[in-house]
Amino acid sequence: MSTAARFPHAVTGRHVLLGLIAFFGVMFLANGLLVYYAVSTFSGGDRPDPYRSGLNYNETLAEAERQAALGWDARADYDGKAQRLTLQFTDSAKAPVSGLSITGTLARPAEKWDDRSIAFREWSEGVYVSDVALKPGNWVLSAESAERKGGPTVHRLKKRLIVPEGS
Repeated sequence: MSTAARFPHAVTGRHVLLGLIAFFGVMFLANGLLVYYAVSTFSGGDRPDPYRSGLNYNETLAEAERQAALGWDARADYDGKAQRLTLQFTDSAKAPVSGLSITGTLARPAEKWDDRSIAFREWSEGVYVSDVALKPGNWVLSAESAERKGGPTVHRLKKRLIVPEGS
């Protein structure tokens, strides 16, 4: 009669099962956390209702053509020391464009808790300013201008601003 010797630290079926459960449990937990943070932090869209925007695509194209026909050029600059955002508008003849009512938003490209609405005032002929303190990093300025308060939008502007450290 032979007796098989049992090893005191042998791997049994129960050990394999517990190892597989632990491995896949950690994988499901890690994937679940990654999916949660991916979905909850950034929607991926830059418009609140992209479906409605798609339905109005022809109107959007017509508006872009009207804006291109104006021939305006807009430059944006941020002065960190003065904490002032400046927009400068010129027409196709390089003359300043005055009398606009400009509002807009400043947003981080991948975060939404730092977003803010801003209004510009005319500083001098064709130069519009808004006093705003910006943290260093990437910002996206989206602005709309109208010829008078409450009037139809005549120009849309979207510019990326990079605020350097220490400014």
